[in-house]
Order: sequence, then C-alpha cells, then structure tokens
Amino acid sequence: MSLPVVSSGAEIARAYDPGLADQFQSARIDEILPQDPEARQTFARSLAFDATLYGTAAVLEYRQLYALAVDRSDPQYVGFNTFSHGRTLAGPGYKPFKTPNADTLYSNAWLDLRNGPVMFEVPDTAGRYFTANFLDVHGNASNISARTHGFSGGRFLIATTDWQGEVPEGTTLFRVTTPFTWILLRVLVQQSGDDVRMAYALQDRFRLHPVGHGAGAVNFPDGRDTSAAGFMRILDFVLRNCGHPKSEEALLHRFRSIGIVGKRTVDEVLTDARMQAGIEQGFTEAQELIRVSMSQNGPRVGGWSEPVDVGRYGFNYLYRAVINTRGTGANVVEENHPFSTFVDADEERLDGSRGDYRLVLSPPPPARFFWSVTVYDSATRELVPNPLARYLISDRTPGLKRGKDGSVAILFSHRLSGRAKGANLLPVPAGPFHVVIRAQGPDAAITNGEWRPPAIQKMPVARTAAK
Repeated sequence: MSLPVVSSGAEIARAYDPGLADQFQSARIDEILPQDPEARQTFARSLAFDATLYGTAAVLEYRQLYALAVDRSDPQYVGFNTFSHGRTLAGPGYKPFKTPNADTLYSNAWLDLRNGPVMFEVPDTAGRYFTANFLDVHGNASNISARTHGFSGGRFLIATTDWQGEVPEGTTLFRVTTPFTWILLRVLVQQSGDDVRMAYALQDRFRLHPVGHGAGAVNFPDGRDTSAAGFMRILDFVLRNCGHPKSEEALLHRFRSIGIVGKRTVDEVLTDARMQAGIEQGFTEAQELIRVSMSQNGPRVGGWSEPVDVGRYGFNYLYRAVINTRGTGANVVEENHPFSTFVDADEERLDGSRGDYRLVLSPPPPARFFWSVTVYDSATRELVPNPLARYLISDRTPGLKRGKDGSVAILFSHRLSGRAKGANLLPVPAGPFHVVIRAQGPDAAITNGEWRPPAIQKMPVARTAAK
C-alpha cells in the first residue's frame, strides 16, 4: 500500500538532478584559462566570489554534518541516521549552530539516503508542540510537525526524489531532495523540572531506522578547514554527491575552472599561484559582503526585517548566504514567522553601552503555539551571557507583567546591578545586539500583515524601570 507522497516542495524535488558529475563531464574541456597571469588571477577571483555566495549555506551545513556524523573525535559525533538529543535549552556558547532559540530542546540527525530510505517514527506528543525540520544541503526546508500533521504521531518513510520502492502499509512517504539531509527536531519545553523530564522522554521516542543497505565509503573533506581552499573542497564534494537544480547548470559549469566538479581538482588548480591568489581574494571579498549584509534579511517595517523566503531561497544566493550565516536551520515562515532588528526607532544601532531600550507588544504576537523575544550578541550571533541566565521573554515567562489591555512591555538593559529584576527585564550585552521575535505557528494576522511589531524605543537616561 502506498500512502500519499509528502514532498519538501514539488518545485525543488523536480528541479534536482543527482547526476551532476556525469552531466558536467560530458563537456570535452573546461573553460579556457587566460594565459596572462593577472587576467587569470582576476578570472579566479570572480569565480571564487560567486562560488562563495552560492555555496555558503551548503558549506556551513556540511561542517555540522562533519562534526555530527563523520568526525569521530568531535564531542558531538553520533554517526549518520541517529539522533543527538540536546538535554538543555540553548545558552551562550551553543555549539551546533548560530542564533538558536531558547524555547525548545533541539535534537539533530544527519541522514545518509544514498542507498535507500530511513524510517522516521513520530510519537504521540499529547498536545506538546514539535517540529522535525528537514533541510537539504542548501537550507531548503520542510516539516513534519504539529502544524503539518497534528500531535498524534505516525510513521514516515524518508526517501530521495529518485527512490523507487514499496512503502509499508500505515507509512507515509516523505520525499527530500538531497541524499545528505539534516533533521533539526524541536520540542517545546517549559522551565520547570517536571516538564523538562517529560520532554526528555518524548525526545527519546522520536526514532530513526535505516531501511536500505549501508552506503559505500566516501572521502569526506575536512569540515574543520575554514580556509578558502577548504571551502572550495567542501563545495565540490557537496555538489558531486548531492546534485544540483537543473536550472543552475550554467552557473555551476563556470565553477569547473576553479576545480569545483571539474576535470581538475581544487588542489590541482591551487598549484597555480595566480589562481590560488584569485581564489583567496574572491573568497575573502564574498565573506565581507555577507558580513556587511547581515542586517538585510528581508523587507523592513519600523526597523524590523521580516524574511519572506526563508527556507525557500530560489536564486537569491546572497540572501541564502546571509540567512544561513546568521544561523543555519531556518524554518519556513508558515512554521516560524520571525522578525529581527538591529536598530531602534531612530535607525540607530542597538547597543547596550548606549543606554536602555523598551519594546511594547500591544498585543503580543498572535501565534498558535508560542511567541518569544530573544536577544543575541551581534558579533557572535550567540545568546548573551548574563547574571540572570535569562535569554528570552515569552508567553511562558513566569511572573510576566501585562497591561490591562494584554500588552507586554519589555525593557532591554545591560545595567542590572541595583535595579529590580522583574520578569519583563531582558539583559543585553554592553555592545551591539539584535533582537528576534518568533511566532511559532503564526496566526492569519501575522501572515496577512495586520500584526507587525513596533519599533524599539531608546529610553531617556532618567527612565530606567520597566513599566
């Protein structure tokens, strides 16, 4: 019996071509290389710049794959097709990825589907919110979640788009586009000890069982290498093993000249000093472009950016690179509708050393599952260490004060000594920071644009108490 196919996006599924390497090798020669040394360096610089923008999401995800599933010396290692369950909410220094939420427990697994599907068992969560966020190597997202399938659980056969086989009775086929696929599982947890223990037990009931035979050995490049050469080796590996959308063939064909899915390897290309210099220069310039574009992650209203294509990037390679550099694992907006800001109402950079700030949510974000407001250090993209060990304010914050109209006023401050430490106070660093509002399971008022957060107001020096 074959139940309905659930796909990570029909458009993406139809577009991917696992036979990338064979198709590229059909050309008899790579692009010609300029004989003039300076021109050759300029050519390599241009290609490396474009390849870095194109491949940043894939390389960042690969580095997580390498730590979790390949590098046995890494503390995070568990291997393929196995969950690594996080048992504490994310805090400062969280290792798996940047810009984590502090609302849910995370579990991570990397699937290797080269030789067949993996069975994914989802338990009855008894009304507790969860989402299993499936991400291909370029960050395109899909979900098996409380939103998409309810709370009662089920069995899902995870398979690539080219797999052909029988689906067991009582099992739903769920297609993904690349044979290396990341599952980022989130389970909502309250702060109380009893609830945390119940969430642990629930995590353990999400299970993976490989159905196919073990995949053959493959030479994984070093995921710890952050150099330009390391980046290009990783991107070459990903494209050779995971394919590409057919519509990108002309773009990727150009990268052959710097060793990415070409007849010459990256290392062979690097023996030419001019090519090496150009690759390093283009890589550095692209990284800088991504860095200075970090606050531009969607249309802005009142200082807040609202990503509209997160998890579905199309040909927006700079946008994809920016979003994934800020934090891999971004979900589709139907699952999590985020708002983020780096500036106050006067378009001045948020900076805890310059004073306190105030945000009044009237009303708070209308969301089916939960909402939260979280602060991150803009330099590290990590949660901010503070004496209160408080990293967010949410609809579940104990003692949260609300106005008579249901509004919530949040005070952002670095100056904690000598002041009342009420539940509406959110600590910030003594430097640049940014704020993310998450609406998990956004209501129509968010998706249709009726609800938007107001600008964050910088408070006069004399006003230091949250009201």
